[in-house]
Amino acid sequence: MVSPNIKGAILMTIARFAFVTNDVFMKFLFVDMSVFQAMFLRGTVAVPIIAGLAWYRNCLLVRLSMADFGLLSIRAAAQIGMASCFLTALAHMPIANVSAIMQIVPLSLIVLAALFLGEVVGWRRWSAVVVGFCGVLMVIRPGTDDFNSYSTLAVGAVAFATVNDAVTRYLPNRVPALFAALFTAIGVCLFSGAMTSAIPWQAISAFNWLILSFCGLSVAAGYFFQVMTMRFGDLSFVAPFRYIG
Repeated sequence: MVSPNIKGAILMTIARFAFVTNDVFMKFLFVDMSVFQAMFLRGTVAVPIIAGLAWYRNCLLVRLSMADFGLLSIRAAAQIGMASCFLTALAHMPIANVSAIMQIVPLSLIVLAALFLGEVVGWRRWSAVVVGFCGVLMVIRPGTDDFNSYSTLAVGAVAFATVNDAVTRYLPNRVPALFAALFTAIGVCLFSGAMTSAIPWQAISAFNWLILSFCGLSVAAGYFFQVMTMRFGDLSFVAPFRYIG
């Protein structure tokens, strides 16, 4: 029988693969369109996919408590902040540099799990956290010319991602993962759509529509497996598997 920790690690691996795939193709799209236009059009693909799956699984309509709605709203807001900061940084920085900064997320999740979620973190993991933070600081080199405003946005994405995962951890199992993913996808799509009202739109080629469709599919998978990941195993064990992406 597969342990909860192993299930969580497998789901995290799948989620990271989906998100990394999305990131690579979104970086390609930013050559021809703005960040928020790409986010919005990606959302117009992702939302129907998740909604269709939620309808098929009979979890499109869910009765929520005020606490559930609050957690979903905080999670969606964190995802909006994370996506906006991360993708804006990605549009202006090499993907390797942004990814290096995002490696702080697993470390911050381990610290959060120990300090606020009551998980027991041994000295080996604490040592790994310290070494990891030092390594990330060596890569991003704050205070130098290489650390610019877009680097700061990437650090902001780290904070939002940490909040997102922490809130997802508290989301009760009575809220279906597909519903949580749909709630988030709609929030991101509506926000990015509103942001495009102040940005000139670019014409979309047939090839770019194909890429956008692939991005929508991959981010839909990422949203779903991200929720499932937080429902299995210890956060301090599962979080390091983010490094796979």
